[in-house]
Amino acid sequence: MSEPSETDTKPADNAGTKYPGDLLFGWTSHARTGLFMFAGVAILSGLLFVADFVVHRDHEYVKLAEFPAFYALFGFAAFAGVVLSGWPLRKLLGRPENYYEPEDQTDD
Repeated sequence: MSEPSETDTKPADNAGTKYPGDLLFGWTSHARTGLFMFAGVAILSGLLFVADFVVHRDHEYVKLAEFPAFYALFGFAAFAGVVLSGWPLRKLLGRPENYYEPEDQTDD
């Protein structure tokens, strides 16, 4: 039986190796990171919503902007409009699945 060559061997497991990115982004590999981020954004949004009733704005150019939570609702509507505009744009700009395959390909 011959010994395995260098190309046949599997790379060593680097489980204990620390990389520079681990210092900044290591927390993202935690199992509950998504839940923590969602809770943080929800709490921040709630605090900003409550603060909108307390903060007095002067010199609003749009009369609707005097309504509390106007900017939050307007921003959500604008973002939803941008996201939902992707559906018709996909139909307009989409290409078939085999668009980039050469035409002279034969299945013999």
